[in-house]
This record gives sequence, C-alpha cells and structure tokens, in this order.
Amino acid sequence: MAGAVELTIVVLAAGRSSRFGSNKLLCEIGGDTLLDRALRACGSYRALVVASTEVADAVAAAGKPFVINDAPERGMAHSLRLANALIDDASPIALLPADLLYVTDAGVASIVDRSRDVDVTNPVRADGTPGHPVVFSAAARRYIDELPDGDTIRQLRDHPGLTRRTVLIDEEWPYKDVDVVSDL
Repeated sequence: MAGAVELTIVVLAAGRSSRFGSNKLLCEIGGDTLLDRALRACGSYRALVVASTEVADAVAAAGKPFVINDAPERGMAHSLRLANALIDDASPIALLPADLLYVTDAGVASIVDRSRDVDVTNPVRADGTPGHPVVFSAAARRYIDELPDGDTIRQLRDHPGLTRRTVLIDEEWPYKDVDVVSDL
C-alpha cells in the first residue's frame, strides 16, 4: 500500500516492579527476559520503548529507540504521553506492556492486522476481559494528552467518540502479565 503511514509499537517498560522485588523485565526466564520477549514481539514494526533508567541500557543494547520515563509513579498514561509526543501524528500506535509473559510477534501482528478502519482494536476474552496490544488510530491519539495520570489508558480504549473492534482470543498471551515472582 503506497504512502501508508507506518504503525509504531510503544513498548511500556518504565514500571518500578515493586511487587516483584527486582526489575521483572530483566529477570531471565528460559534464556531470555520479559523485555527481550516484548522487543521480539514487535517483529518488523517500528518500535519506541518507554523505559525506566534500569532497563535503558538493555533497550539500547537491543538497538531500539527509547525515551526515559523518570516519573514512573505517574503511571502508564504518562508513559504513553511521552511516546505520543515523539511519534508522527499520522501514525497509528500499538500499546504493548513489556511484562506479557507469552507475547509473540505473530500474536501482535494478528491484532494489528485487524485494526484497519477503526480507532481502537484490542484482544478480548469471551468473558469480556480486555488484553494487549491495544491499537490506536491516529485519530484516537488526539485524546492521549487528555488522559489523567495513572493507569487510565482504558479511558482511551473505551472512549465513546471512537470506533472499536475487539478480537476474541481465549489464549493466554494477551492477558498473562507478570506482577509477582509466582506469576512466572
């Protein structure tokens, strides 16, 4: 598709991992880290990582562009605003938390591929549980700066002025994140 604007995957990697006890994104699991898995899941899409200072060196070593969130207590909405300011206004974005245990590039692509012609696309379980990644059109991105601090991205996902598509997926990869060591 000539002239198409390239999607950017925003990888959220700025949390404090306070419940985990150490930085969970750098914890080795089966030969790689959660951060490695998330970066691999970006596949051939352009990526921008919103990183904590703790993971910035690992992101740089992987050759991915990043921005530092030095105020992680402000939540995911703040991270999203930092990334949004650096991405071309015409580009759609896919929001991908770096702590998804089973995420794959094929899984991410399956959601992105279904995001055409709507403002918001995300996986959902049959019981209504939403998952990641969440794809936001360029039009949806205009509301990002209005989000209050905190983990308020669901307000954008569910914004009444936006069209949406949910993709029924009952596999674990869009939902299984890591909060504590026993989640591994």
